[in-house]
Amino acid sequence: MTPRTALKPVLIEQDVETQMPDGTILRSTVYRPADGDPCPVLLTRTPYGRDLSVNSAYFNPVTVAAAGYVVIMQDCRGRFGSDGDFEPSANEASDGAATVEWAARLPYSNGAVGMWGRSYFAETQWRAAALAPNGLAALSPGISAGANANNGSLYRGGAYELGSRFSWGHASISANELLREFAGDPELQGKEFQTWLDLDRSFSDGSAFGALPLRELSARLGTFMNRHVLPSAGESPGNSFTRLWDEASITSVSLPTLHIGGWFDIFCPSTLSQYAMQLEHSRTGAAPAPRLIVGPWAHTNFSGSYPEVNFGLNAAGGMMNGLGDLSGLQTAWFDAVLKDEPERLRNVPAVLLYFMGENQWRGFDELPSPRSHRSWFLGADGSLRDTPGSGGSVEYDYDPLDPVPTAGGATMIHGAVPAGPAHQQAVEARDDVLTFTTAPFDAPVTIFGEVSATFFAASSAVDTDFVVRLCRVTPDGTSLGLADGIIRASWRDSYGGTGLWEPGHEPSPIEPGRPYEYTVSLWQTAYTFAPGERLRVQITSSCHPRWDRNLNTGKLAFDSAETIVARQSILFGEGHPSRLTAGIL
Repeated sequence: MTPRTALKPVLIEQDVETQMPDGTILRSTVYRPADGDPCPVLLTRTPYGRDLSVNSAYFNPVTVAAAGYVVIMQDCRGRFGSDGDFEPSANEASDGAATVEWAARLPYSNGAVGMWGRSYFAETQWRAAALAPNGLAALSPGISAGANANNGSLYRGGAYELGSRFSWGHASISANELLREFAGDPELQGKEFQTWLDLDRSFSDGSAFGALPLRELSARLGTFMNRHVLPSAGESPGNSFTRLWDEASITSVSLPTLHIGGWFDIFCPSTLSQYAMQLEHSRTGAAPAPRLIVGPWAHTNFSGSYPEVNFGLNAAGGMMNGLGDLSGLQTAWFDAVLKDEPERLRNVPAVLLYFMGENQWRGFDELPSPRSHRSWFLGADGSLRDTPGSGGSVEYDYDPLDPVPTAGGATMIHGAVPAGPAHQQAVEARDDVLTFTTAPFDAPVTIFGEVSATFFAASSAVDTDFVVRLCRVTPDGTSLGLADGIIRASWRDSYGGTGLWEPGHEPSPIEPGRPYEYTVSLWQTAYTFAPGERLRVQITSSCHPRWDRNLNTGKLAFDSAETIVARQSILFGEGHPSRLTAGIL
């Protein structure tokens, strides 16, 4: 990046009001240059509290304002300082569009408004942009919600994203909702908050996730969780909320966009699909080509450091090959698109991707496609081969009352289940986890892009789950989880072929003992295996509390506590070519 102009003194204004068309007042904190000269506005809208401590390396409102921007951080309707009632996703389009047009008219605005922010903040950008408000000129969505509801945001392979959804509702939303709900009765508010604290301890140690049936948690949950989160555990992919969720970014926008994501983020597929949508749109000439940054990051961790793996300081959102932190990179990008200063991005690739294993950033003009694809076939002796080999099967028992614990992954689980790459030795020591491993590589192998597993399996149950995980095994035998996915047998037709959701299929039971073909999407990754390392595939039937348990009875964990132990069979060979397939770069 080229140097920017001298920084300006900053004025901070609290509780700046914006009236929505229905009369509801939303409130913001405004950071702006003290000289009052008109300049572009950078707006974000959040349900998590506008004065919540934001990782300054991601976006620092003070330094960005000092660089010549009006930075507005607004509480969404019904949250913290804003009036009204919070209904997730429902009002963000109209409220966002109205706020953009208000911001464009401010006396210290030059009329151009960019939007920024991660997660729900990103969803609010897409929803506002869908209404094309006057003044909106750029979007910078990070770890973006608002897409892929049935491919991991809410449901995955037919299973419910139990850990992430319950954690979001409890840790991010429900405490403030409780304080607002009982604001008029301090004594009752105190009692309700104590109940929340007791529940928090249960989420933190994981015990709350063990409830069966899940609906019995209702008595311990507050109004928000009971209204907006718990019922979804008893619903299915393709429901009305998944459609509302996906509507956020269902169509491209004729604006410059900068997309920021992480390989271990729960919304990584959303970030990549939104980038791809905008790239295709740019080919028509209707919008500039989008930019993309993907690091070895999780939803709430941009450090590149995890309990069992540290990718180094260069992997962090504050370094990135000496290009600066994400706050500075976003400022430079907004300079380029809102201030007509393209030279600010002279040394920044249009696409910046972190390749794990080799532990370095690579730059591209656009997101590359794999040079080729490679399949590794499961073998009867626990091997992974280039060809199917002789036929056979291997079996294990899956007991829903003794599920395989979640160990890392693209998760967002409140408490003692950190996201990211994690050692798998304890998982692989279990009798209900199968492993298949290649011979050591004799040259570097870079897996890039989509990873999927197609396999043949039978079960003694009428419904069950299968989880597939990609791992790296070092010469000393350490197994590290890199990517994974799940398929619920009754939803096999909805995820057939690609492992991605396809509407129009109803769930159906399986016939006990009959082999079926399943496909699991493990999402995307970028990992270089070094010579001497091996690739491993795990197959099991649970990952708890990340996904809700399949009870093997045909009933949901939301509704029932009745379980049975299922006998699972994984088949391989010429007649049943079970395999992992990945792109090679």
